Formats: sequence, structure tokens, C-alpha cells
Amino acid sequence: MKCRYQSKIYQSEEGGYTIATYWTADPSLPSEAQKKPAGNGYIITAVGNDLPLTKNLTYEMTGHWVNHPKYGTQFLVETHMEVVKRTKEGIIGYLSSGVIRGIGEKTAQAIFDRFGLETLEIMEQNPEKLLAIRGITEKKLEEIKESYGRNQTFRELMTFLAPFQVTPKKIKKILLEFGSNATEIIRRRPYQLCAVKGFGFLTVDEIARKLNGALDDPIRIAGCISHLLQEASGQGDLFMYQQVLFTQALELLNRGLSYQAVTERQIQSVLYRLSLQQDIVVEGSRIYGYGFYQMERKTAKMLVDHLLDAVPVYNVEQELKEAQQVLGIQLSTAQAKAVRMAFAHPVAIITGGPGTGKTTVLKVILYIYKKLCSDPVCLMAPTGRAARRMAESTGQTEASTMHTALGLTGADECAEDFEYLEAGFVCVDEFSMVDMRLVFEFFRHLVKGVRILCTGDADQLPSVGPGEVFRELIDCGLIPVTVLDLVYRQAEHIRIYENAQRIKNNSGALVEGEDFQILDCHGSEEAASLVEKVFRQELQGRTVEDVQVLTPYRKRGAASVNELNQVLREVVNPSDSQRRTMTVAGKKFREGDKILQTKNRNEVSNGDSGKILKFYKDEEGEKKAKLLFSENRELIYSSEQMEEVELSYATTVHKSQGSEYPIVILPWLKGFYTMLKRPILYTAVTRAKEKLIIIGERPAIYQAIRADNRGKRNTLLAKRIVEEYRLATGAGQKAKYEQLELAI
Repeated sequence: MKCRYQSKIYQSEEGGYTIATYWTADPSLPSEAQKKPAGNGYIITAVGNDLPLTKNLTYEMTGHWVNHPKYGTQFLVETHMEVVKRTKEGIIGYLSSGVIRGIGEKTAQAIFDRFGLETLEIMEQNPEKLLAIRGITEKKLEEIKESYGRNQTFRELMTFLAPFQVTPKKIKKILLEFGSNATEIIRRRPYQLCAVKGFGFLTVDEIARKLNGALDDPIRIAGCISHLLQEASGQGDLFMYQQVLFTQALELLNRGLSYQAVTERQIQSVLYRLSLQQDIVVEGSRIYGYGFYQMERKTAKMLVDHLLDAVPVYNVEQELKEAQQVLGIQLSTAQAKAVRMAFAHPVAIITGGPGTGKTTVLKVILYIYKKLCSDPVCLMAPTGRAARRMAESTGQTEASTMHTALGLTGADECAEDFEYLEAGFVCVDEFSMVDMRLVFEFFRHLVKGVRILCTGDADQLPSVGPGEVFRELIDCGLIPVTVLDLVYRQAEHIRIYENAQRIKNNSGALVEGEDFQILDCHGSEEAASLVEKVFRQELQGRTVEDVQVLTPYRKRGAASVNELNQVLREVVNPSDSQRRTMTVAGKKFREGDKILQTKNRNEVSNGDSGKILKFYKDEEGEKKAKLLFSENRELIYSSEQMEEVELSYATTVHKSQGSEYPIVILPWLKGFYTMLKRPILYTAVTRAKEKLIIIGERPAIYQAIRADNRGKRNTLLAKRIVEEYRLATGAGQKAKYEQLELAI
């Protein structure tokens, strides 16, 4: 029953029990309730808990009629919610969402301009009036009428959720999850939206609170727990400590309230249910998402299985001498040790900064392996750029991303059916970028007896995804590790590598010169202006791919990625009436833009850079984009797929991992205080091959050098590896491992 609040008769301060009068014109009103006419309806008395008492709003109430011996017929309210009015945004958003064939954004605006809030009634009852809109012909009207009639549920949901900025794409996901009853389900149990992919807990909670959803709904509590675990994984943690989770959950679930709607006991009850459903794992004081717990445990087991593989142990002294002569290389003691390690153990690690000779060692290892073995070699890296750089620097014909090599797409990760990687020797570069999900997939795709080499820089930023895999593998103490710490690149760009070593070693004695410059300025506005000026200068005689701006923040201030991208685009690709544009999810792209792929696809990898060639409409009138990536890969993207790319004149330091650029421009300011950390600065500096220009404030540079602040992510991979090793081995096996170590 739809009704409007009139007056309060009584409301209990403690329990919230309410008696109030409402106006309604509901035709199903029983005759005994029609005793107080008012206008075109009647005044009725409603009773229930916490009834709404706000005038000028319409509410929908469900319940049943009761006869009170003293006060007569009353409506006992079971549920109530505000009826959201149709809005301009909701109607235009629905009409232009793509579900009504023949109506685009301009036509939707024109229809609303003519018919206003009555638009949907016009379309339902008098659709022929649409012929008055320019561009709508008799033929197009028939298309509109047909598709409009097919989409009643979508229409209801779109207009209902319009005030919450729910996009048509998400509306389709809701319908896929709940079907034709979606609107009613959300009205009655709004926290069910937590089950729909793409709806975060905070968004759902905002919607549900406005729809008077029960604050102690177990679905709400479960959604909050899931949200906190996801937030933790976004910070790199595989688990949360129980007390931390309780504290954060109570704060989030009761925020803005003058009373405690949810208690710790209720959270414990939901945790217990989630553990029974295998959504989470409670291990002592730790709470894992079920998937991460299994990945960490199984990865440790698979790694130990490889450590105990009976692979051949080669004496490579003769081959080592030959490789150095043929390749014209003179290895240091540490580099030679790294080569021997790779042929004495089933799993080995080489770590070192830029210019320390990791690639040189790998060249020698590959030369020797091909002399000794006929089994195939597989070279891979986490990103497309890192993989191509690996192939070029080692002189190999092919290296691929880990996703491509393992046959992974988004849907295939953790799939039961997969093909094993056929290779006798596998080398993964930039291993510091590998997160828990990827290392799990890596080990489960390997066959028994494969030789594994992991290379990377342990002082770089850890992976963007959860876990700290590379450091955990090093810290477990069961994998032979060679640390290369001497710079061998004696070129004119030596200051970059020397200063990177100084930063790593907590030294602020940076040496400046042509290839390592620090330009002083103050504040983000001045820094952004200087970045633009230097960007213009460095582009002289260069391509836009040669000059990369890196910055710690995506959104904060004038020196952030989003702001700088708008400024730098006007330098390289200024606005032009001849260049077509496309706006996707709030991002405006222009033909000719430099872009970066942000997700793995079959044809292109996360981290691949490219260019927008053109926008056009296909035969069905859908807007498409033709993109050009490296190696002349031309791909066609739909507007939905364009959500996977972003402008890349400037990019974050985190996104730059695995890449190198001839020239790097780096704004570095005191205003970046939460990002002023040594691993971030070190990673940014080591992206430059020929020249690094830091623009900003020297105190901010020295603050970052002093602040390691790496912290320890919540992961137990190293501990689990040691435990699995102890379970799988006896004293004799351990002695055998130690003898191998001494033989190197």
C-alpha cells in the first residue's frame, strides 16, 4: 500500500513502537478503513516499529489489517520503504542505456525535454507522440515500442535505482542474478545486492540504508566481512587478525548511529556460518578468505615437491668457460656461483638491482642448458613489456607473459581443467611482481622434474596483488639464492645505477649529472607546470614512448596521474575538431591517445602500451575503437572493453614495474607523504635507462630514502614452506640438501 505520512499519535522512545496516521488512495483499502475521506483518498491509522514520520515523501508499506477493540481498524505494518520518485537522471539513463533500440543519448535528452517526468507514461500509453521528436520515424518508433515492451523489469529497476547512480551495466548484472523479481527482492532485502558482482559493500550499504534495510541482517554483516578481507588483500594481505577484523567491522557496521545495531557476538555468529560454508578459514587468530588460504597452503606443498625433485646435478665448469669465451663475457665470482646454482638445484633464485648482471648470467645459463639438454626452455614474466624486454636482452626468440604461457584468462584461473606447461627449464623474470594467485597457478601448471629459475629485484615494490611471494621464497631459507650487488654497466648513464644502489643502502649522497637531475620546486601546482615544461623539452627528437612521467598518486593534486595525463595529452595530442572521442566510465579518450592496457586478454597483456588509431561505428551502430599495440598488433575494442585501458602519458610508479624507459620524469613532493618510502623511490629510479629527472623537493627525497617502511604483509608462505619441507623430509634428505649447498 502506497501512502503519505500525516501525523504522529504515539512513539515509544525505547522500543520505537509507533502509531501514526497516513493518507492513501490505495484501491484495495477495505471498507471498514474508509471512514475518514481526504481528497481523493482516506486517512488511515498504522501501527508498527519505527514507522516513517517524514512528510512530502511516499512510502510503500506491507502488512495486514487488524481490528482494535477500542481504536477500530488499523494497519499493522511489517515492512516499509520510501518510494523513489522518477527522476530526470533515471529516465534519461534508462532511455540511453542501450536496451531500447533506436534511442541514443541525444534522442533520450530530446524526449525528456519534451515530456519530462511523464516520459515513461507517454511511452506506455501514447507512444505515437514520440513521432514529434526529430529523428524518430515510423520505422524507428516500431523498434522503440517493441524493445520498450520487452524491458519492463529493466525499466523498473533502472528508475528505482537511478538516485544511487547504478549504471545500466550493473542493472543487467542484477537482473542476471535475481531475474524478473529483482525490484521486489531489493525492496525487501536490499543487502542481497552484496551477491551481485561489481557491487561493493559500501555502495550496497548506502542503498540499503536509504531503503530501510535491517542493519543487523546477517547478509549485511557477511558483506562487511567480505569487504574488509578484500580491502586487506588490496593492501597486500592474505589474512586479517581476528581482533582487527572485529574492530573494523563494528566501526563500519555501526557508523553514524547513536546505538549499537550490530554486536561482536553477531559478527562471531556470521563468521562461524561463513567458515562452515567454506567462504573463510579461521586459523588461530587469523581469518583468511577460503581461496587465499588454499592457495598459500597448496603453493607451499607444490614448491616443496619441486625442491625434492630428483633433477640431474650437472658439473658445468667446462661449459661455463666455453660460454664466457663464445659470448665474450667475463663473469664475477657471484655471477659464476649463480650459474652453478641453477644446474645444481631444481629451484634457484637470482636477485639484484639494475645493472648488476642478472641478464648476463641468464644468457650464460641458457647457453649451457641448450648444450646439455634438449628439453624446451620457457621464458616468462608477469607483464608483456617485461617479457619482451627479457627476450630482447637475452637474445632469445620468444618470451611470454605468465598468463599467456600458462594459458590463463580471467575465467581460467583456478579452473580444474588445464594443460601442464611442457618445458624442461623455466625462468621467470621480475618475480617481485608475482602475487599469490599467480604463483599458485605457476606451480600447479608445472610438470614434475622441471628446473626453475626465478630472477628479480627484491628491493623493488612488492606485487600489486596480495602476498609477498618473492621475499617469502627468499626468506624461507630452503631455496639457494644468489645476490648480485655490484654494478657492471660502465656507461654514460652510470649515475642512475649508482644512485639506485645508494638509495637502497639508505644513503642520501646522490650524485647529480646529465643523466640524473634534480630540479627544485615547491608544491604540486609548480611541480605540474615544471613537469609539462620538461616533458616538452625531452620530447625534442624523441617519440612519446621514450619519455615517461611517473608519479606515486593516481588522484591526489595537480602532480597526480589523472591531472598530469590531461595536461600532457594537450602537449602531444591536443584537442582537434577532426579527432573523434569516446567517453567510457567517466574517462574521455581521443583518437591518437597513448594508452596502457590494465587487464590480461588473449591478444594483449596487462602493462602493454599502445595508441588509439580511430573510433568508428560498426554495421549495427555500436561505437568501436581500433587500437595499435607494440609489434603491430591492431585490435578492435568495444566501448565496454575500453574500460580496460587508461591514458598513459603519466602512470603510477606501481604500474611501471616490469618496464624500462629511456627517460623518466618523476615529481616527488612532501605532499606525497604516505608514498615517501624507499621501495617506491627505488622502483621509480630504476625504471630509467638513460636519464632520470626528479622534479620536486629534496627533503621529500631524503625522507623517502630514510623511510624503508616496507612493513610485513600478512602472509605465512615462508613458514608453510618450511613446515611442508619438515613433513616431507627426514634427516638424510636434509643432509643431502646441505651437501649440495656445500658443493657449489
